[in-house]
Amino acid sequence: MTASRLIKLILATAVLGSAPHGECRAAEAQASFKVFYFGNSFLENSVPWFHPILAKSAGHEMKVQTQLGPGWQIWMHVDTFHKNPDGARKSLAEGDWDAVVIQHFGTHPLLKNNVRKSVFHNQEPFPEPRDVSDLASASAIIDTFLSRHPDRGRVFIYNSWPGIPEVGDFMRRVREETEKSLKAKGLPREEVLKQIKERKPTLEEMLPIMRRFDYAAAWLAKYERNDEVPWMSKNAHSRDYVWKLMDELKAKYPKLWEQKRLALIPNGDVFLALDAKLRAGKMPGVENVAFFSRDGGHVRAGLPRYTLAATCFAVMFGRHPQALDYAVYNKLENYSNERLREMRVVGYIHQPDLGELLEITPERAKLVNDTIWEVVTGHPHTGLKDDMVISRRHSQPCG
Repeated sequence: MTASRLIKLILATAVLGSAPHGECRAAEAQASFKVFYFGNSFLENSVPWFHPILAKSAGHEMKVQTQLGPGWQIWMHVDTFHKNPDGARKSLAEGDWDAVVIQHFGTHPLLKNNVRKSVFHNQEPFPEPRDVSDLASASAIIDTFLSRHPDRGRVFIYNSWPGIPEVGDFMRRVREETEKSLKAKGLPREEVLKQIKERKPTLEEMLPIMRRFDYAAAWLAKYERNDEVPWMSKNAHSRDYVWKLMDELKAKYPKLWEQKRLALIPNGDVFLALDAKLRAGKMPGVENVAFFSRDGGHVRAGLPRYTLAATCFAVMFGRHPQALDYAVYNKLENYSNERLREMRVVGYIHQPDLGELLEITPERAKLVNDTIWEVVTGHPHTGLKDDMVISRRHSQPCG
């Protein structure tokens, strides 16, 4: 795909238009599937501004808006509702959105029942004690969204994946050595701190760590809650945690679940299934799912980011992602913020998180797409079956 064609395509996705498709033609004859995303860089790694391009390549229209903050947890988005009610809260409550995506992150919030005056020690206290747990915070966003769309709004929980602890240990050592070296050169403190902050591990440095990482052990670990010191809780980025969160949301919003308007975007389980196939040699050159990692947390440009986006598509549209054109994810220059501006997209991609692009080939795309569909259609928290397609308008399976 040429740069000019790519820009024309993304501009076209911003225009509301009808794109009926397949057996759900009547139900889907609406202008656009409009989605509001709340998250941080883990959600940004899926490149939401490219989602309309993917959807259009498979015959669907999308419009997206994002509210992303660095390292933000769900309660932090809700905090902006209080501090700046004319911002994201107003856009969500008054906009004509079809769906909302909420990404959970971190250990500080706890799963549920975590009422406190503040979360971080250096944070300005809340005016009144507040439940900052993921359940309460996600519910606050959901309730705001449903206040305008009680009968058709859809809710997606985008799950965060476990990081690679050894990368953090390695980088601490590297930064200490870098700081000593830079100080010895007489550089100003501000410049020293800037260079240390921007230092990311190279692919060569990551390779041995990638090979040692046991993704399955991390993802399948049990969540360990610590009420005394919440940030010392363990395994919040695990299947156990996010499945429990989904169980709580299903219990609180039974109508949403019954009407197939509540679903998990199961990135962690997709990564688990891929990890098994990669370890079995199904994708030469990619030994396990840790090879998707840029820095122990964020994922690389190319195939890893496409995987996240295709998982979003499969759950949102109830369709196998095989029809998606992955070209936009397959060129590093497309991720530049200059290119986003050319596309007239209001978005931002943190360049140091991209790393070396992991190329998408037809063979790799097929393995990823088939794996995604296997996972989402056999998952207890997506509401999808292999023989159904979800109607965007009525959120019911089409026959």
